[in-house]
Amino acid sequence: MEGLRAPKPLRDAALTPIVEHLDEYVAHLRSLSRTRKHLAFTRNRILRLCEACGWRLLRDISSDGFSRWAAAQTAIGPKTRNEYLGHVSAFLTWLERNGRIVHNCLKTVTKAETKGHERVKRRALTDAEISKLVQAEGTRGLIYFLATYTGLRRGEIKALRWIDLHLDVARPFIAVRSATTKNKKIATQPLVLDLAAALREFRGQQTATVGKVFRLGVPKPRTLRRDLAVCGIPYLDELGRRVDFHALRHTFDTMLHLRRVSPRSIMELMRQSDIRLSTNTYMDSTLLPLFDEMDKLPSPIASPKSDKTCQNVGKPVQAELQLVTAKVAAFAVEGNDLSNLVPTWGEFEIGGEGGIRTPGTLRHT
Repeated sequence: MEGLRAPKPLRDAALTPIVEHLDEYVAHLRSLSRTRKHLAFTRNRILRLCEACGWRLLRDISSDGFSRWAAAQTAIGPKTRNEYLGHVSAFLTWLERNGRIVHNCLKTVTKAETKGHERVKRRALTDAEISKLVQAEGTRGLIYFLATYTGLRRGEIKALRWIDLHLDVARPFIAVRSATTKNKKIATQPLVLDLAAALREFRGQQTATVGKVFRLGVPKPRTLRRDLAVCGIPYLDELGRRVDFHALRHTFDTMLHLRRVSPRSIMELMRQSDIRLSTNTYMDSTLLPLFDEMDKLPSPIASPKSDKTCQNVGKPVQAELQLVTAKVAAFAVEGNDLSNLVPTWGEFEIGGEGGIRTPGTLRHT
């Protein structure tokens, strides 16, 4: 009405279908070396969300529309709904940064509560179960050994190259490349000596020590389930928690906690940015020695059934009351009557518009 118009990039973006913006966004992610899986998830989920909510242009996107869609989703869990929110919110943030929208309208949308609603629950393996699993047939046992004692993810192990393994130094370690990590950061993963020796032995059996360490790949889920059955390890426990490949990462975190490694060190070894992930999410609290820890508490000084006594133990209550009464009586005899200093209700005057007035003696004081 005042003759003011929005900037041309905003006007052009408002008339461009969301699909075209999404193609450019996916191309941007591809330039950042995002994985094909991530690109596919991003594109498919945003398109599916736009179709379900009836979003065709950028002006159609609203927080109310997303909230109504999320409330109607009963077939997917809260974690997946939060992932949908993360994908589309990142898309809108990119649009805002490039001057195509004024602001991200989904910033105010609250994530769904996931605690207690997990559809996939994992558990950590015990020491006895670890010992059985690492003795699996072929190189699979070595891969399970590596995953359990380093916390490396399945994709990270699959992408390992011999150049990443430093096995002939005094303190062996793996230099995890940023291209293979989830957070895209370089990491140094120390190795226990037994694992380093097993990797050196495996290297000596190879005809070529260039390229990928595990040329045949990493065991698939059905292969792991078969190995668990052979070892007598249940895939699902009585609480419905399962042992999949990512559960080996939970096992690594739990082992560190049980060995009393400092939480800050565990966070670094797990390569996580939030200490709550290593202490809460990945830690299997059912393996904590709670009964042993309770045994560390000291015994009480005196118990009802013991012969030990402490100060004032065994004194009759009536005797204590008589002692207190005697002290009060002595205080009153000395002339320290507190009742003389406390005005009674009858001493107050009603003071017109001013309300209640204090007694004259207090006013003069």
